[in-house]
Amino acid sequence: MEEITSLSEFEYGALKEIGNIGIGNSAASLSRLINSFVCTRVPDTRFGLIEDIPKITGFSESPVLGTLMRIKEDLNGYILIFFSENSARSLCLDLSDDEEKIDLTDSLNLSLIEEISHILAGTYITSLAEFLKLNLSISTPYIAYDMSDSIFNSAITEMGYIADFALILDAEFLIKEKRIKGNILTLLDPESLKLLLKRINSMIDQNP
Repeated sequence: MEEITSLSEFEYGALKEIGNIGIGNSAASLSRLINSFVCTRVPDTRFGLIEDIPKITGFSESPVLGTLMRIKEDLNGYILIFFSENSARSLCLDLSDDEEKIDLTDSLNLSLIEEISHILAGTYITSLAEFLKLNLSISTPYIAYDMSDSIFNSAITEMGYIADFALILDAEFLIKEKRIKGNILTLLDPESLKLLLKRINSMIDQNP
């Protein structure tokens, strides 16, 4: 807990900048995927206790689309990306002529959200790797449409309770003047979290 709560403004700023770069780099790929201009940004970055995540994300009592991917190589953990039903429908709009008929259980729409999540996770992890000089990769994504608590509990079971905290990125997408929000959660085992903080601290030492 001490390492988490003692993060300096510089460390938080570095993590937010990494998120902004990574999510920003996803804009071109997302634009091609949904056939529409996309702007992206990360308005906030924070750490939270695992048990508080559903409440922090604001999805504790609503169905969501959640996509899970494993982080491999120098860090060990998982990335979980949440989109609310409304956000997911907005992301699917460019593939449909009738918003009212968008079915989030349809395989095409599920595949679209899964691919969007994979792009976001991939560009974020690439940014993290380049920024902190780490060797990282992610697994193929797995998507579920369910209550957020159920998806999150399934993710925790999959992880084997390797993490106590999650790094939460609040992502925003501007598509055809519509603002769409999602959450990107990075969950690392204790040793990986220590390595992450060590690399950030080494950046501080190099930039007094």
